[in-house]
Amino acid sequence: MCSDRVSTGLGGGRRAAGIALASLLLGACPRTEARGLDLDGNAVDPVTPGTVTALVFVGAKCPVSNRYAPEVRRIHGRFGPRGVAFELVYAGRTDTAPAVREHMASYGYTLRALRDPDHALVRRAGATVTPEVAVFGRRRELVYRGRIDDRQVDFGVARPEATRHDLEDALEDALADRRGPARIVPAVGCSIGPP
Repeated sequence: MCSDRVSTGLGGGRRAAGIALASLLLGACPRTEARGLDLDGNAVDPVTPGTVTALVFVGAKCPVSNRYAPEVRRIHGRFGPRGVAFELVYAGRTDTAPAVREHMASYGYTLRALRDPDHALVRRAGATVTPEVAVFGRRRELVYRGRIDDRQVDFGVARPEATRHDLEDALEDALADRRGPARIVPAVGCSIGPP
C-alpha cells in the first residue's frame, strides 16, 4: 500500500483504511502487479501509461520460441520506431541474468529483457506458453494476447509461411486506439511451468 504517497491524518487501523480509500478515490497508487526484474535485478513495471507495450514471452530452451526470434526482431524493427515498447519476458526457473544474456546474444535480440521468476508478468498477461505475446494499450489495458502469427499450426507442425499476422494487426489496432474487448488467440509453444 503506498502510504508514502497519501496522508490522511488518521491513526492506526483507521489510517490504513483511509489510505486504501484515498488511494482508490485518487488513483494515487500505481499498479504493482506487473513487475519483473531487469538483468541487473531491479524491479520494473514495463506496462506504462501512454505507451503501447508488447510483452513477448520467450523460452530459451523452447524450439518454437527460438524459431520465432527473426520474426520478433522484424516486428520490433517495424513497430519500435512507431513508439511500441517491446519487452522480452523470460519466466523459466533457469532464466538467470547470465543465461538470458547468452540467449539474447545467440538469437540476435536487442530488445530489453526482463526476468519473471515469480510470474507476476505471466499472471498479469495470462500467458501460458512461449512464444506468446501480450499487448497492452495506452491505458495499461490488455488488448491482445496470443500467437505472433499462424505459421505454427501445432507442436511440430508449421506452415511454410504465415497467412495471418495477429501480433502486427493487434499493434496496429492499439496504435490507432481502436477499443474493444481484449482479443485472445491461442498460441502454440512450450508450456510456461510453475514459478
